[in-house]
Amino acid sequence: MENKELIEAIRGMLKEELEPIHEEISKVKDRLTVLEIKEQTTHKKLDNLTLDVKIAERDTRRDIAQANDAIETLVAVLEAKGILPKAL
Repeated sequence: MENKELIEAIRGMLKEELEPIHEEISKVKDRLTVLEIKEQTTHKKLDNLTLDVKIAERDTRRDIAQANDAIETLVAVLEAKGILPKAL
């Protein structure tokens, strides 16, 4: 066998041996792509959830402030009418 033929034979054997490895690498790449997409989706959902929580906290604080204002007004009116004794 000449060098060229020997090289071609070795190349063919290597290609044959490496083919299953290339297939596995391709499968791993596909799975990685799927995982990246799932990670992006999960990240967006987490961002949306974080925003929803912040909005709920703001709304709750506002509702509590409004309730406190209403209570203060009610107490002031009841004290003014003599129904409720004035606080010390």
